Amino acid sequence: MRNTMVLVRTDNFQKASIALADLVRYGGMQIRGDPRIIPPALSDWAFEKISGEKPRRRFRAHVIAQIDLPPAKAIGRLMDIHPPAHILVIPPDTEVWEELIRLWSTFEKLKGFHPPKRTKAEELRKEREREEEEWELEEF
Repeated sequence: MRNTMVLVRTDNFQKASIALADLVRYGGMQIRGDPRIIPPALSDWAFEKISGEKPRRRFRAHVIAQIDLPPAKAIGRLMDIHPPAHILVIPPDTEVWEELIRLWSTFEKLKGFHPPKRTKAEELRKEREREEEEWELEEF
């Protein structure tokens, strides 16, 4: 399965870790595998290809991670939360995604990132969402 990716661009790696934790905690996303650090030039190239604009601001920390949601759902949830970083969703059917996957094993792992633990209430809510999605699929 091809996972959607998120590109996190921020001032330092601590803020990148916080932004990824916010995606898990408040966005209901699951990070697949270990987030990776990518070079700034590659991050700028990916940003330009996906957004169609040149980056206006330079960042020091560039992290890529795979998530468990389709791109449209990930974008919708990103709009609901406000993580302390600039985050770009990279769909699996783009040349940017292909290039990042090709280079994935060459990127250094982001040290110190651990997804936040879920509370019982969060687990119940996630389970209800899964059941609702399954119910909707059965109706078709």
